[in-house]
Amino acid sequence: MTIFQHVKELIGKEDINFGDSSDTYARETHTGGSVNMHYIDAECIPSTTLGGYIGDNLHEQHTDTGTTESSFKVDSDGNYAELSASGLTADRTFTFPDTGDQELVGATDLASTSNSLGASLVGVEDSAGLLSSTDVESALAEIAQDVADITFPQGYKYGFELNQSSDEAITITAGMWALWTTSEVQVYTNETKTFTLGSAGSNGTSEDLDAGAQELQYIYIDDSAVISNDSALITTACFRNHTESPTYDSTRKGWRNTAHDRCIGAVLIDSSNDIVDFNTFGNFYRYATPVTEFSATASGTNYQAVDVSSCVPVFATRIRIQLGAATATEFLFDTSSSSTSPEAHYVAAASSQTFDIQTSSSQIFYFKGEASSVSTIYVVGYYIDRL
Repeated sequence: MTIFQHVKELIGKEDINFGDSSDTYARETHTGGSVNMHYIDAECIPSTTLGGYIGDNLHEQHTDTGTTESSFKVDSDGNYAELSASGLTADRTFTFPDTGDQELVGATDLASTSNSLGASLVGVEDSAGLLSSTDVESALAEIAQDVADITFPQGYKYGFELNQSSDEAITITAGMWALWTTSEVQVYTNETKTFTLGSAGSNGTSEDLDAGAQELQYIYIDDSAVISNDSALITTACFRNHTESPTYDSTRKGWRNTAHDRCIGAVLIDSSNDIVDFNTFGNFYRYATPVTEFSATASGTNYQAVDVSSCVPVFATRIRIQLGAATATEFLFDTSSSSTSPEAHYVAAASSQTFDIQTSSSQIFYFKGEASSVSTIYVVGYYIDRL
């Protein structure tokens, strides 16, 4: 038998056909019979050298630049990563970073406040070299610490100036003052407050204006009210008035009463229980109508004390007075009766002079004239010392 005759015996008509290997077809044998055969496709090509060779040489490079599918999975049979365009509202281009150690970060991680996520993944530009940190999270922490380390000087104060509003109320301008509660805190307001004096006013612990005589009412930041308010931003109810005078606290650097309320000023009350009209000009407090503090038909040539504590608060030791004299006289002023270098002020006959003088820490000054004279002394106002 020849070789060709032998092959003919082995291979029948249409012995090789390509199709779905799960299907069969009937092929005619060389003897005229029929036998069912499977089609040949990729599943029938074994993973051998021959299969690899066929796959490599029959494969055609995919040249499409896009797909109409809205998602694509990498490692689809495992813990896959899926690229999805389902949420896009317009065409977007994502460019891969040109670096060997760049991780891709998603929106969820960037929005996270967990450690090592969110702002810690975003860098900061610091061309001036002011920060040691290189990411937003660390830079914010560094800045926050710097802010926390900022301290105001002990006894710090700015604002809270007093002005007249009515017979029973004053305005307190916006400001910030140091107050000692359980520790030193900076309390403040962002707007002018109208404070009504008396227990029926802005603060129920305030003292009523019922003395029936001239008196000073000191205005305080109420320590207890601030603690109850539980905020550095204080309200009108955090102020109070009282006749109790403050003393200077050298440790806490401010004028305070026994309850550790901090004094911010004082107002004068007249015998009708009304606030005496006043204005403030910086650290100068001026009465609209000068207050009479001394009047004598013969002031004399010897030093005599004038106590102005009824209208000048304890935190003022320099006052402005107006002196009227019936005859031309040179007057001498000082803070003690034994002074050898007094201030001299000349007042012409039947006239008055306005000038500033010092008082003692008890708001007392001494004066005398070169000759006995009818004289009257008015307090025009006072200068507020440290508060």
